Amino acid sequence: MYSVEKHAGRLIEVKLASPLTLDEVQQFAEKHLAVMRQIPVKYIGVVNMLDAHVFEPAVAKMLSQLLTVAASHVERSAFLIGESAIFSLQVERVIRESNSPNRRAFRNGRDLVAWVSEILTPPEQIELERFIREAMMEAPKPGRAVSV
Repeated sequence: MYSVEKHAGRLIEVKLASPLTLDEVQQFAEKHLAVMRQIPVKYIGVVNMLDAHVFEPAVAKMLSQLLTVAASHVERSAFLIGESAIFSLQVERVIRESNSPNRRAFRNGRDLVAWVSEILTPPEQIELERFIREAMMEAPKPGRAVSV
């Protein structure tokens, strides 16, 4: 499952949840690129992965390729992940392979908001806080990140 939305300025909000198939990753890539093209400058991405678990290798590879293609268009991108050590290693590897120092993974919503907020306009800031608050308010599940 995935969603890609843009509600304010340069901020692109993404949700990725397991299971995620190769077909869904392809659809996600197309939607993400279409939204990205609506922004005439570099975009700021925030990704809710709290309901995602270890991806199949082919899915992880395809996500890595998408991040690599988009790397030159990213001003900053933050991934909110749960506490799973294995999944966090996979996400961190995908981020590292994208060759973009402007991407980071966070287990804590407060830290994510603090890092991304450094470069946001006031409307983008309000939308980021709403997005993270909504992510954190979903029913608690084992392995979820710490709240905002």
